[in-house]
Amino acid sequence: MTWEAIVDRQQGIVNFTKGLISAIGKTRVLVVGAGGNGAVLDFLLRVGYQHFVIVDFDVVEATNLNRIPLTPEYVGRVKTEAWKEYLEKVNPGCSVTAYGRKVTRNDEKWLHEIISAVDIVAPGTSDPEANFVIARVCQRLRKRMVIGPGTSNCWVVSTVTHEGDVSIEGVGKFGVEHVDVRDVDYEALLPKYMKIYMFPGRTEKLYPETLQRVQSREIAPRNCKIFVSMVNAAACWEIVKNTAVINGLALEKTKVIEFPIIQVFDPFKGSAYYYDAENDRIGIPNWLTGRTRWYRATK
Repeated sequence: MTWEAIVDRQQGIVNFTKGLISAIGKTRVLVVGAGGNGAVLDFLLRVGYQHFVIVDFDVVEATNLNRIPLTPEYVGRVKTEAWKEYLEKVNPGCSVTAYGRKVTRNDEKWLHEIISAVDIVAPGTSDPEANFVIARVCQRLRKRMVIGPGTSNCWVVSTVTHEGDVSIEGVGKFGVEHVDVRDVDYEALLPKYMKIYMFPGRTEKLYPETLQRVQSREIAPRNCKIFVSMVNAAACWEIVKNTAVINGLALEKTKVIEFPIIQVFDPFKGSAYYYDAENDRIGIPNWLTGRTRWYRATK
């Protein structure tokens, strides 16, 4: 009964047909990283997703409470177990598998087993090593991966469909396509990772001295509930769209945002645009005609 009540009021919204809502209830989502980006779990739960796999090695800290729907009594507990308890409280009928562990270069085989058993993957860690291994496994298994950095301070999202030749490694020009994940120099890849997500306007969201301290790893990345929630909403909506496509359901008035295209809405300027991470250009959509005009990006 809880699930039926949760999905009841969204029926009748464009695309939220009985078929899609039923598919949502059956879709299995893997969320790696249960911090700011991990708050997509709350959005997914309240849209009707019921089958979750969560991976994170960390514990809940007091500073996490500014962006995830947990309460002070969870501080000090393993994030995955805290999220499992929270999700089951909201919907006792949901299924949650929690792994309290850090993803490393030695976990390729284990990730292959985990990712094989889900439908969509949402990586939300700030660790380039974990992100690389997850992306490599998703590419090999042709699993859809929804991405959007929670520290971007705006709405930003894309789907790596892995249905063609496009991959994170290829777009980032990592040059390690044939290198075993255990032998990759992840520290050397960090600037290339950052370049992919450094869409126009992103660095403007932090004061210069703060940006410098974050980039030098002197302080943790900056997060604010307002903007992290925008990323979570973007990721949830993108997962919903991918659920429709995976289940052969038509989408009306929208489409999956396919990487290397990244969809951005900048709440500071009130502007929406696309960023082509491979060709370093921005696309300005015309909401009346549906056409997009592309320009060379200046960053």
